[in-house]
Amino acid sequence: GKTYRLTVWARADKPVKITADLSGARAELELTAGWTRHLAELIPSKSDAAAHLDLTAGESGTFMLAFVSLMPADTWKGRENGLRADIAQALADMKPRFLRFPGGCLTHDGELDPDSCCGIYNWKRTVGTVENRPARRNNWGYHQTMGLGFYEYFLLCEDIGCEPLPVVNGGLDPHHLRFAEGELLEQYIQDALDLIDFAKGGADTQWGAVRAAMGHPEPFGLHYLAVGNEEIHERFHLNMARFAGAIRQKDPSIRLIGSAGPVIHGKPYDMGWQYAREQGLDYVDEHYYQAPEWFLAHADHYDDYPADGPKVFLGEYASWGNRMENALAEAAYMTGLQNAPGVGMACYAPMLCNAAYVNWSPDMLWFDNRRICKTPNYHVQSIFMRHQGDAAIELTAQDNEPGESRSREIAGELLILADDTGLDLSDISLTTAEGETALPDAHIEGRERLTIGHTQGDFTLRLHLRRTAGRKGALIRFAYLDEDNHYQWTVGGWQNSDSGLECRIRGRGSCLTQSNLYLQDGRTYSLELRVRGRELTALIDGEEINRVTDRELRIKPLYLAASVEDATGDVILKAVNVQANPVRERIGLLCMSYTAETLCAAPNAQNTLDQPENVAPVLTRGTASGPLLYTFPGYSVTILRMQCR
Repeated sequence: GKTYRLTVWARADKPVKITADLSGARAELELTAGWTRHLAELIPSKSDAAAHLDLTAGESGTFMLAFVSLMPADTWKGRENGLRADIAQALADMKPRFLRFPGGCLTHDGELDPDSCCGIYNWKRTVGTVENRPARRNNWGYHQTMGLGFYEYFLLCEDIGCEPLPVVNGGLDPHHLRFAEGELLEQYIQDALDLIDFAKGGADTQWGAVRAAMGHPEPFGLHYLAVGNEEIHERFHLNMARFAGAIRQKDPSIRLIGSAGPVIHGKPYDMGWQYAREQGLDYVDEHYYQAPEWFLAHADHYDDYPADGPKVFLGEYASWGNRMENALAEAAYMTGLQNAPGVGMACYAPMLCNAAYVNWSPDMLWFDNRRICKTPNYHVQSIFMRHQGDAAIELTAQDNEPGESRSREIAGELLILADDTGLDLSDISLTTAEGETALPDAHIEGRERLTIGHTQGDFTLRLHLRRTAGRKGALIRFAYLDEDNHYQWTVGGWQNSDSGLECRIRGRGSCLTQSNLYLQDGRTYSLELRVRGRELTALIDGEEINRVTDRELRIKPLYLAASVEDATGDVILKAVNVQANPVRERIGLLCMSYTAETLCAAPNAQNTLDQPENVAPVLTRGTASGPLLYTFPGYSVTILRMQCR
């Protein structure tokens, strides 16, 4: 019963009829010798979740199809070439302040030639008539038609009422270390300048005219622009200085966003912040995906970040999973984001995933051809955004100190694994409180492992390592209980490009710190790993490459943040209880009435496409004649809106 609009560009060596069939709804297209645009409306008489479009020729011959598009007529807001209504409405319901697009590594992986179908994402190839947008591959391994492009992203932001935050490539593909130089770099810089005209320029400018021809003669507006995604390299930062100078000269009102890479601690991260301060950038884009325990242990992470200078733009973050325990950990962390003056913006990522094609998890919204699933993570983001407030309120909570440590002792087996490579290991020694133990030389390859021994407390591991062949390097696992619970020093990880210290808890990993490292075949490296209490240090050839303190997990009774909303005068209290027992508190405000929006469920509860409402917020109302006594349920996120005297 729904209407679907079919568009086909086609030609044939002789007149021929083609029948289009969509679950029994049919239309005939008459092909001729010249390229012709064919339009038809198909209205199926039955529903089919696995429907597909059939194009059948009535006779033999040669014909060519250059563009085939089938779109529902009932797109969100009725936009032609618009978005799927239920997904777009779910985003609009969150009332976000901004939208970052096109997202992630999509923006910086590919050949530097912008005309290549394997080229880096280029916004100019995503605007104009849909049939003239060249398709491309991307590093997530699927084909993009570019039917969803920068025009549609800007239009979505306008329809939702949020700020557009586009990301442009900075002249670097970090996955393959391709750098734009000379005229090619200038072309990338010009692309960024032209984007400003596309968003803000009048119809008399080259790219403002493109926007106007697409149906939007008035400007969209643009206040934020990010250059690059997770790039941390000296040549990138030199490029960034060129971008910043050109963009500021064209439009000084643009707030520029740089990058601090994909890890929250380490030398590359520090380098990203150093360059941002030297270049006077407005924001630094941080990305990380960690275990729920990490988010709880670091809920106050940004407390000491300075309020002056560049602010934090937390452009990608999530805990590993879509269960209620993940949403609780993220909510607790978000109270810290709201309380930290050095944090300017934050957004969960990734946002969307088609359940029929999954190459990353977790995601905020899952969908298939006919349904959508709002995860507990989505509901946390939504209630926080819908109840932001305009000014923070200083909050004092009595008896809200963290409890006893829930972190396990750093103790267990110590072993070395080859990571898809061949390794010669020699001069291996382990020093503990009982003394030093020497082990015989060994060769391991593929995924073979060498067990060193058991450690309990402080220890030092020393060895010489030589890579004989392969793609990566070594995995030194310590405090190893099983594959889901251990610490790890990765030497030559991710395309043989880094050294990092990690922790894995219940199968969810957290990268604690990371530095750049490229292992050379045939060269012998001296490795040393020190554990002193919870301080972890890694050295290569006597030089410290990684150092971090693994923070203990101490749970607070409540994680809290408060604000006031100018338009209503409401005092908004956000309270997160990540434990089973309810917490009853006296709120020291003269409250007349209140509303409470509460998300409450068992830690392992989750929503699915078949059962999308297992976890959902509940709204309640109440009155008070003085200070409000309120019980915050166990495993809950509560937003209290209080109307106070």
